Amino acid sequence: MSPDELLNVMKAYFEGKESSEVMAAFPELYPKSLLKESLDVVDFIVYLEEELERDINIQQLGQALIDKNFGELSIEVARMLEES
Repeated sequence: MSPDELLNVMKAYFEGKESSEVMAAFPELYPKSLLKESLDVVDFIVYLEEELERDINIQQLGQALIDKNFGELSIEVARMLEES
């Protein structure tokens, strides 16, 4: 799956939950700005796993959830999926 396709999957999780302004800026936003609670992060990861039909190594992805915006995160997840 390409990073752009992954970004669309990630964005779909927030549709209907966030304003149109937030959604327009989605690639530049950092996960911690939208995933406020640790349970939110877990729900997001479970959603991704279900949509992608693949397990995501949270240990490997953890720091990226903090340091990268959603655009960068989609690239990181695409790379991880290619390697597995």
